[in-house]
Amino acid sequence: MENVLTPSESGALTSVQVLKDIGIVTMNNPHKANCLSSELVSGIMAAFDMFEKSSVRTVILRAYPGAKVWSAGHDIKEIPLDNQDPLTWNVPFEKLLRRVRCYGSPVIGMIEGSVWGGACDLAMTCDLLVGTHSASFAITPAKIGLSYNTSGLTHFLGVLPLHIVKEMLFTAKPLPSEDAYRFGLLNRLVEPDQLETITYQLAEDIANMAPKVIRVLKHELRALTSGPNLSPYDFEEIQNLRREAYRSDDFKNGIAAFFEKRTPQFKDE
Repeated sequence: MENVLTPSESGALTSVQVLKDIGIVTMNNPHKANCLSSELVSGIMAAFDMFEKSSVRTVILRAYPGAKVWSAGHDIKEIPLDNQDPLTWNVPFEKLLRRVRCYGSPVIGMIEGSVWGGACDLAMTCDLLVGTHSASFAITPAKIGLSYNTSGLTHFLGVLPLHIVKEMLFTAKPLPSEDAYRFGLLNRLVEPDQLETITYQLAEDIANMAPKVIRVLKHELRALTSGPNLSPYDFEEIQNLRREAYRSDDFKNGIAAFFEKRTPQFKDE
């Protein structure tokens, strides 16, 4: 490695490296399955700020080697239960999604292990994904009664076929790595001992291209896949439906069931 950057004090939940023009940020919180807490998100954001100042041309976002869970998703303990929207524009998780999606250079997700909930959305915002056969992807808002926001859904629609997105959202069941590769979510499906080699080679191939052109291409593709514009009527209707959902007893019961490790019993109340 050319150098090692430490975005925060020793014991941080992320580690950061720069190899030539490639930035690598590693999520390193095995005790909480790399859940996207405010602290972990802050570490990733700090890494991206460093990469930007270092003119890094490609970024790799990964879990610690050998992870069984790439990330367990949003830290459920940080989801508010005060009848307010839990997924507003300025919460750390939403800021992270925008940072990855709008970062000037391509971001490659190196996926080892299962990907859950909000982490699935994070993976969708990456530009490319390389995964092993242990990878799987589950988006789980319906499982805990969380009304997902419209911007999050556009991330999925820009990557996967509509009916696959519907099945993932409606059932909350994981999409196996083989299906993820077949549907184009994974760019490469590799053996574990080849994960780093193939991901780094892909990152190097991109880093060797004209950086100004790559930045323009990423910007263009992001604009073209940001989803259709909603009419004001549709937006207000969706927001009203979301308010009903996150103020419901089902939402509170779903969160409680998660912590009590039981199956929630939703009553549509």
